[in-house]
Amino acid sequence: MRKFYKTLLIGLLIAGIGNAYGQHAPPINSNTLIEYGISPKVLDAALSPTLQEGAYKQYVHAEEQRGDKLYRTDFQFIYDPGYKDGIDIRVAYDKDSLGYLNSKQLLKMMQEMHSFSRLSKSYLYNESSLKIIAQTEDEIILSFEYDKTKLEPELKYGKKALGKIYIKNGELEKVELLNSERVTFSHHKIDPGDFKSTTYFMKAQENGGYIVSGYLVEYRYNKKNQPVFVKVVGETFEYVDNKNESLSWDGKPSARSVEEDLKVLEGSLGWALPLMGKGAKKLGYKLPRPIGMNLFVHQQAQVLEFTDISIGLNDSELVSLEGLFNYENSTVDQYSRVTMVKADAWILPFLNIMGVIGQGSNYIDGSLFLDDDLKEALIRFGFLVGLKPEDVPDYIPIKSELSALTYGGGVTLAGGVGDFNISLSYQIVASSVLEVNTTKLAHVIAPSLGYMTPIGVNIMAGAQGQFYNTNTIGFIPINDDTNLNYQVNFKPIRWNFIFGLYIPIANHFEVALQTGWGDRRSLTAVLGYRF
Repeated sequence: MRKFYKTLLIGLLIAGIGNAYGQHAPPINSNTLIEYGISPKVLDAALSPTLQEGAYKQYVHAEEQRGDKLYRTDFQFIYDPGYKDGIDIRVAYDKDSLGYLNSKQLLKMMQEMHSFSRLSKSYLYNESSLKIIAQTEDEIILSFEYDKTKLEPELKYGKKALGKIYIKNGELEKVELLNSERVTFSHHKIDPGDFKSTTYFMKAQENGGYIVSGYLVEYRYNKKNQPVFVKVVGETFEYVDNKNESLSWDGKPSARSVEEDLKVLEGSLGWALPLMGKGAKKLGYKLPRPIGMNLFVHQQAQVLEFTDISIGLNDSELVSLEGLFNYENSTVDQYSRVTMVKADAWILPFLNIMGVIGQGSNYIDGSLFLDDDLKEALIRFGFLVGLKPEDVPDYIPIKSELSALTYGGGVTLAGGVGDFNISLSYQIVASSVLEVNTTKLAHVIAPSLGYMTPIGVNIMAGAQGQFYNTNTIGFIPINDDTNLNYQVNFKPIRWNFIFGLYIPIANHFEVALQTGWGDRRSLTAVLGYRF
């Protein structure tokens, strides 16, 4: 009999373990959130309620405990991405209820608590991290983490957050976030486990789905060896969807309108650029990230033809050498390479401004052919200066390697319809060549037509024009008292065709490759990071 009970007990344990594993295993071709009819977008909203669709208003109470003193403040928080271009949050307050925060601190605190990037894409969580950690008859608790590769810089707190999802009676109740590493908030260092955010959810009665009904943020830090405890409570009292229709939910508080006698602060979340960006997005345009830092390398090769060479000493007039050389047969192979850093910003949805600085190298390998009359004279009378007829050259080789400090700026106009886009860029670039004491200005114009492929790679084709004064003037020191002044002119090569690819990689990085062909051949490679 004892053996029978022992066998029965082991069987029950095995069955219990099997049931536990079965309950905790993820559903096939799905996950637990989806099985309960909950969109993972709620986890984005737990990171920042502004990642919800639509607009909302909340009553907010904040308090700070320092020792035995308790400070309070009350205000209204309004999020409306369609309010004004560059303005998406407002804080309404009565000066008598502002409490321990001044208006500047109040706005900054709400911006920090609701930081986000308008370019954030759902879903931001790491699906493989979603696990059931506790389950009862009427409640299930899941843990999760955010995907660090998807989070914008404005959402960096999520990289250090451990999350818990509470589902009660089949409905989402709340999401808790706890910092697993030290974080900085309002310039205060907060140790692991001392920052906790709880976001409460309710089902919308009109069309289902969940909205943020409120939140509780609690954290502690030390100031002058004294612990400080902060608590911020938000309660949603108005929510409108993207069609500007008001939503209802169980327990919805009575609406609190913004009184005329309340003071209102206005602010923006994330980048305010580009200006008029919200209007462009409403029209269906997809905009790039507004700020970029790029490292690029450009190299080009071309064959230049002389048109004139003049020289002189010190203050004397320059003397043309046209009668001494055959410019028609004289050419110079020029190879240039520039490594530069570029910073750019989209000021308007169609207008980008940029600045560049870097280092360039210029290699010249050419032949300056002697005029036939000069060559014949040297053959005849070269013996007077010790030159044998057989030593008279056909040409004078020209070889040099010069370095230059390169800097400049420019603008780009861009637009598009559907998957097709068009751009026109203009740059002005200065190159200071130290070895020969000269600075050249170049104007670069590049119109192009592009096509955005379904995988996000933009293919473009166009032309590039380089316009600069081909007449180069400078001097080369011979000794302390004498300078050889020179003036060299070339036949310009203005235009060549260009073809390129723009390839986004990861979440912020991008790569661009561009080739040029024609009388001027070029290759450009760009590695960029956009904010």
